[in-house]
Parts: sequence; structure tokens; C-alpha cells
Amino acid sequence: MNKTYYLSGYFLVFIILLTCFTSFVSAEETYEVQEQQMLDLINDERLSYGLESLTLNPVLTQVARDHSKEMIEMDYFSHNSFDGTFFSERIRDAGYPVYRIGENIAMNYPPNVVQAHENLMNSAGHRANILSSSYNEIGIGIWVGEYSSYSNTAMYTQDFGWNPNVAVTPFSIISSQPVSDSIFSNGAEQIFSIQTNELCDVSWSVGATVVKTDEDVTQSYYNVQSPSEGVYDIEVTAMNLKGSDSVSWVLEVIPEELPQESIKGDFDGDDDVDFDDFVELAEVYNSSSGDMTYSSVFDFDGDDDVDFDDFVEFAAVYNK
Repeated sequence: MNKTYYLSGYFLVFIILLTCFTSFVSAEETYEVQEQQMLDLINDERLSYGLESLTLNPVLTQVARDHSKEMIEMDYFSHNSFDGTFFSERIRDAGYPVYRIGENIAMNYPPNVVQAHENLMNSAGHRANILSSSYNEIGIGIWVGEYSSYSNTAMYTQDFGWNPNVAVTPFSIISSQPVSDSIFSNGAEQIFSIQTNELCDVSWSVGATVVKTDEDVTQSYYNVQSPSEGVYDIEVTAMNLKGSDSVSWVLEVIPEELPQESIKGDFDGDDDVDFDDFVELAEVYNSSSGDMTYSSVFDFDGDDDVDFDDFVEFAAVYNK
């Protein structure tokens, strides 16, 4: 009897602990998804301004999570910890090298990652951290719980840092059109374009002459309208503080030959009305018969018969 009682008690305690642990893990997993969503929003903003994406750092992430959780549990909202520790000390004490650091915090009721991100972007100081080129790493911590009697409040902490060992993506042109560097055209309009991985200045040239420039762009194009026959060396150069990159094409314009109108009376097709054509007309004329149909090229007056009138009209062309 006693044995059964104690075993049941242990089992009950085990079930409670397992339930709590499962709930905790599920919450962590949920926050991790939301943290990644917030990182994606931040990096989309940075990309639109030609900045490097931020990389998640596990140390900064844990510091950020702990701070968001503490703000919920201790019912306060501040960059400093509940015991008064500055955020810089908090990051340093976690073992992260303090080269350059910054922190954003936000609160949202009910939880809404997109709304929290928009609120931060609408605040000058927080926006400056998100779009700063001084940072290349970040930790994002989200925690949801009761805050000031609101039972479903989300705390968001973003801890920014700089790691000199993180590889920096070199500046480059990441795509260009046309893909081929040799283009043949019949004289129709031709568009050239590039896309870069960061904001830059762009210069287009044909031969040695600059024909177009753009500033602070990630996309640029040059439109060649109705080029005349010839060969064109087209080059685009993109540059910013990190470096430069270029792409070049050779455009060869060969206009389509329009079909030439035949010369009336040029029966042999040598582009001249001469004695040879007179001989051909005479042969047709001498063999004419009311029972025969002749090619319209010999029937100058269009009366369905090759007769003297056609000789007269032919003579007028021949004697020009």
C-alpha cells in the first residue's frame, strides 16, 4: 500500500516535470521561428540599402533571449538588466568580444513580429542600428508572457555586434543581360542591364565615350535605340567603397536586306534592261497564241496578251 503510494507520487511529479519541459521546448522552438522571421525582415531592409546581411551569433542570441525573458518575468522594460547591469556588460560577460555593439528592444501586445519590426524601423535610433554598416552579427531573443497584467505580451531584444573574422562578401555584379557577350542585331532596339549585390555608382560607355551614369543603385540599364550598321563595344563599370566590377559586350549590327523591287523589263534578272531582255520578249512575242498563257512580266499593258503594245512599252523602258 505504502509502496504504491510513493511510486504514484514520483510518477505524478515526473509527469508534471515532463509537461513543463515539453512546454518550454515548444516555446523555444516557436520563438526560434519568429526570431528567424525577424532576422529575414532585417536583412531584407539591409539588402535594399546595399548593406551586408547580418549573421546570427549564438552568444548574442542567448544574451538577447535571456534579456527578453527577464523583462517578462520581472515586469520591466529597459536596456539595463533588472540588477542595473548595462547591456554592454551583459554582452561582454557572456564572452562576446566587445568591438562594436548595439541593442534594440521592443514590446508588442499581442505578439506580432512584423509590427515590432515596423515600429523599430520607424524609430530613428533603432533604425540606425538595423541599417548600420558597423555590425555584421546579431542575436535576436523573443519571449512571450504576462507583462503589467497583459497575459500575451512579446518582448523583443536585438543585440548587434561586429566580428572581424566574419567573411565579408566582396562587391560584385551578380547578374547581367544579355547573358552572351556577343550580340548580333538587325538594328532593332537592344537593352543591356546589370544587378549588383550592394549600392554603387554605375557608368556605361560605348567605345571610349561615357553615355550614361547612375548613382546609389543596385540595378542599372542602358538602351541602344535603332543602332546603325557597325560594331559597338559596350561596357558597364560599377563601383563603391569596397571595389569595382565590370561587364562588356560586343554588339554587331547587320541590318536586314530589304527585298529589291524587280525592274520592269529585266527579264533575265541582271538588274539592267538591255538587249538580252529584248531577245526574250521577242521570243515570247513570236510564239504567242490565243491558246497560250504568258507570264505577267512580259505582258506590260496587262491585257493577257503579249503584243505590239508591250513592245512599245518595253522600248520606253529600254531607251531610258
